[in-house]
Amino acid sequence: MPKRIDKLLNRIQLLHLTKGLSDENARALRVNASFQFIMFMLPTILLPVIFFTEPEETHVTSFISYLLLIFPLGYSRYLLYKGSYAVSAFFALLASNFHIGALTYFQADDPAPLGFLLFSIIPFLMLPRKNMVLRWFFVSLSSILFLVSQFYYRVMGGEGLYGPPKWIVPADYLMPPLILVLIFFIILINQFVKAVNRAEDKLNAEHQKSESLLLNILPIEVARELKQNGVSKPKHFPSATVCFTDFEGFTKIAETMTPGELVDELDRCFSYFDSLMERHNLEKLKTIGDSYMFVGGIPKSNKTHAVDSVLAALEIQAFMNQMKEIKEGQGLPYWQLRLGIHSGELIAGVIGDKKFAYDVWSDTVNTASRCESSGETGKINISSNTYELVKDFFHCEYRGEVSAKHKGKIKMYFVEGLLPGLHREGHPKVPNQEFVNRYKALSGSA
Repeated sequence: MPKRIDKLLNRIQLLHLTKGLSDENARALRVNASFQFIMFMLPTILLPVIFFTEPEETHVTSFISYLLLIFPLGYSRYLLYKGSYAVSAFFALLASNFHIGALTYFQADDPAPLGFLLFSIIPFLMLPRKNMVLRWFFVSLSSILFLVSQFYYRVMGGEGLYGPPKWIVPADYLMPPLILVLIFFIILINQFVKAVNRAEDKLNAEHQKSESLLLNILPIEVARELKQNGVSKPKHFPSATVCFTDFEGFTKIAETMTPGELVDELDRCFSYFDSLMERHNLEKLKTIGDSYMFVGGIPKSNKTHAVDSVLAALEIQAFMNQMKEIKEGQGLPYWQLRLGIHSGELIAGVIGDKKFAYDVWSDTVNTASRCESSGETGKINISSNTYELVKDFFHCEYRGEVSAKHKGKIKMYFVEGLLPGLHREGHPKVPNQEFVNRYKALSGSA
């Protein structure tokens, strides 16, 4: 039974329309939908009661006021489905105020004016902060209508359509407490809504911080899976490319720097490397001391991972060469970089249940590390596996079979740059349109 009730309430509040909305806007939509439902059901239920208990002369006016309420309410409901939330609230509140105003005009002693009291606070919940003018318009309208109706009937003894009120009181006796009660309710609800909005703003800000931090640690697909399922199963990738970088002579140069200077220099380099990862659709995995590791082809498989990795490696190489020229000109020590790249199958994912980290495992990783350690300073050293994937894009120099620790002899190549005809004239490291066309053709075969 509770599940059925929840399901019914969700339908009444149009919960499915709140997806993607902020907490404040979603709450306003739910309140609006609930308000429409209540304002439709109450007079609908009371219609038979009016027909059988009220004088016949009141039936026509009651029925007309009912129609003048439900049609705008229906249109207001339609506007919610169209996404016009503020306009929907406008029609719902305007029609409801008109309906209560009509009932108040018909019967001097009708309790309908109490509806104005409710309508003076409901706009705080139905209209978000961005519709502040509209919110205060309806708060003021309902408040004025409530006070005017009470003053007209209870103080002045004015007549309604179907007769005068049964009792009147002095203005100084009735109006001050009514005004104070009204002001109290308005201030109370206003402060309550402000407090809720402040709390939600803080929660949203913290949520955005945690989301940003999580996405800096994990790929978005993995982060989403972890949030939804609590676990993220490691995934097999038949083909991916792993790249390691390592600074030559890092330890020796680091001895001449303060810890702060060392960290600043590493941060300058690694921050630039990070900027290349997003541009070339690569995934940074980790930094270990002065070593930087990234992978192409994960967490989404693609056919361009080797080309993407080599392009990023060329930009890293150019950056380090530029830094070398600057440092040399200033008479300062400089770092030089070795890069090693290998392509093959691997497993990628998150393991453990604390301090999550996205990582990769396979012999491909070990071979990429050996390509880096077997390379030369300032060079991009790639395996034959990677060469076969990028030979139509880059000019590579065959090194022969190079001994690698625990791997025996591996065919290796140095990447010299883009192939002739694939770079802009006068800019040998900048791809031209022919390169882009060839790249798109490779990507389209994925």
